[in-house]
Amino acid sequence: MSFALRGACIGALLLACDSALPPEEEPAPEVPELAACEPVTADTWPEAWSVAEREVLARINALRAEGGTCGALQFSPAPPLAMHPLLRCAARLHSDDMIERAYVSSVDPDGLGVGPRLAALGYDPATFSEIVAVVTEDDVDEADDAADVVTAWRDNPTSCWQLYARELTHVGVGGLEGTYAVKDPEAVKRAAYWTVTLATPR
Repeated sequence: MSFALRGACIGALLLACDSALPPEEEPAPEVPELAACEPVTADTWPEAWSVAEREVLARINALRAEGGTCGALQFSPAPPLAMHPLLRCAARLHSDDMIERAYVSSVDPDGLGVGPRLAALGYDPATFSEIVAVVTEDDVDEADDAADVVTAWRDNPTSCWQLYARELTHVGVGGLEGTYAVKDPEAVKRAAYWTVTLATPR
């Protein structure tokens, strides 16, 4: 009887000392649950482009980890950028808008720039910048386009510094396939549209 009791006590002790597993944290949503972001949620955005967006971020952070040179400017290694759901929403909405209204610029045809677009989503930036691009190809390949566009931004003095700037901490990446007419409206090409929105909150 005593042996059985001792065994029961040991069993109870082990159960009491067994720490419960921490609850699994739900991953942050790609974009916030806002009415303005509904057109670019994970349910509506192509999965291949979501993956390519993460690849763009990984490649930018790899550059930041090494530091680099932009013309005469030398940049020391910088902390990685964090993908922010509000900025990702802003970047995706902008890429989609560029495709819809056939332009390539950080300022839309109505004259709306990055700052007002971020404010409309509820992100209050202390500083911000944005890089856009369109890559025309016969066949769009999301993974290859992610690599190519980061290389192009790194090699362009206008965009290069934005990849390395330590004062920028958050990023949103929006990539999507569309079409682009270079000069002749009849010569429409398949294209990858990219927006990288960078900011630091107040």
